[in-house]
Amino acid sequence: MANLKFGGEEEFAAPPHEVYRRLTDLDALAASIPDLVTSQRIDERTLEAVVRPGFSFLRGTLKMRVTFPELEPTTKAKMLISAQGIGVTMGVVSLMQLTSSVTGTKLTWEAEVTELKGLVSTLSGGLIKAAAEQVIRHGWGQLHKQLENKG
Repeated sequence: MANLKFGGEEEFAAPPHEVYRRLTDLDALAASIPDLVTSQRIDERTLEAVVRPGFSFLRGTLKMRVTFPELEPTTKAKMLISAQGIGVTMGVVSLMQLTSSVTGTKLTWEAEVTELKGLVSTLSGGLIKAAAEQVIRHGWGQLHKQLENKG
């Protein structure tokens, strides 16, 4: 299967330093992961989690590792996500760029599924893309809520 790519822009009514702080805060990230079972911070840049996805084509749990290998405070972040479960192995690379905007911060992002193995690789790209877009929308929604509540 060809690599799946996603991307877009999000506007936040908060300054870049605050958006960046929330994007790279592993505790806030864990709190926003849908279907989270458990999470553990490994170090300042690494989070391990177990999720039970609510998708009919993914049964059981997935062990995830989220790492920030490259950080440029207030402007850029690179995130690596790997996940493994029964019949599935996935890898995702995401790049995020933050700039000041009239309303606060413009976040430009792109993500690419770099590894997709196991039974999930036999599914249609459209089904996988729809599921991924649902998770992405949820994540941006959670970040908007965190910034609005400043909690």
